[in-house]
Amino acid sequence: GLDGELLATFCLDRATGKILWRRHVERDRAEKLHKLNHPASASAVADGRNVFVFFPDFGLVSYTDDGAERWRVALGPFDNTYGMGASPVLAGGLVVLVCDQNRGSFIAAWDRDTGKPRWRVARPDALSGHSTPIVYRNWILAPGSYQMEAYDVQTGRVVWIAQGLPGELKSVPVIDGNLVYIHGYNT
Repeated sequence: GLDGELLATFCLDRATGKILWRRHVERDRAEKLHKLNHPASASAVADGRNVFVFFPDFGLVSYTDDGAERWRVALGPFDNTYGMGASPVLAGGLVVLVCDQNRGSFIAAWDRDTGKPRWRVARPDALSGHSTPIVYRNWILAPGSYQMEAYDVQTGRVVWIAQGLPGELKSVPVIDGNLVYIHGYNT
């Protein structure tokens, strides 16, 4: 480890703010980060019974709502100029995560109950990414460098691609009826 540096997950009582439980995993490496990023920049996601967290210096971890570890998946190391920024999402019984980086970008899905891999798709055109995808119908909408793909939730198959977007996308897409909004930055 890195002198015992721990990555922490906390469960708080919504009414009182009291810490109900805390769990830690030990970092086995330290990803290169921009000074405004940190090793726990991804948000957790929960399904009412379980919570799922992603730490770029470790991987994915799932806990029950009372803090028992269910499973863990080692991921990385990653090669992203600013550090990783996307959070996991839940869709169709899967935990889906976009891992865009300077090379070797991918989107992958794991079984929500077991942590076993279900599918993984390369994203060779996504050179820098920080957007958390969203679920729309049975698709995962995942912005990347210069384009956004829609992936079939169950198979990872690319359903459609929207090109001509900025190179730096950090925001989460927003759905309004049949429209999808996304914004980004070009240098």
